[in-house]
Amino acid sequence: DGVVKPGLEIFSDHGYNWIRLRLFHTPDELPNDLEYTIELAQEAQEYGFKFLLDYHYADSWADPGKQPIPAAWEGLTVDVLADSVYEYTKNTITAFREAGVMPEMVQIGNETRNGMLWPTGKLPDNWDNYAKLSKAGIDGVDAGRGQEARPIIMIHYDQGADKAGARAFYEKFESYNIPYDMIGLSYYPW
Repeated sequence: DGVVKPGLEIFSDHGYNWIRLRLFHTPDELPNDLEYTIELAQEAQEYGFKFLLDYHYADSWADPGKQPIPAAWEGLTVDVLADSVYEYTKNTITAFREAGVMPEMVQIGNETRNGMLWPTGKLPDNWDNYAKLSKAGIDGVDAGRGQEARPIIMIHYDQGADKAGARAFYEKFESYNIPYDMIGLSYYPW
């Protein structure tokens, strides 16, 4: 109605009740570091939003065409990289919990159809590594949440319209017996 309002207030007024916030490891271009993301989560909480925390496990965008390892983790063996994922996830979840904004849902990696943390966790050749890295992230969530309820754990496949591809991906993922709660399917018609 011609009145300037914060974006979250506008969305809340129109019935939206979830927000998805991304977290980059050490961003140098975009602001999505831990402090910034906690502040956004606190603002969203004021409007009654639940929130999904989207771990990119990169210093910037991670997507099906690029899943860069954060500069701080370059050159690590898969075991040390998995330990780094675990510690980072545990410490950041702890920070959200201590700030009073535990996420209701956590996405382990962004658009991970082709794996994450390349080349170590690149698919289809490195399924064992990808599974180890995903499990480390999930274990980090469990370690950092303390006595809080466990967030819903989501694994994100970005080609939701590709039923055969999505099914093959999740069947392979499930063969590793990693505890997650839901699949996230994106659909981009372009």
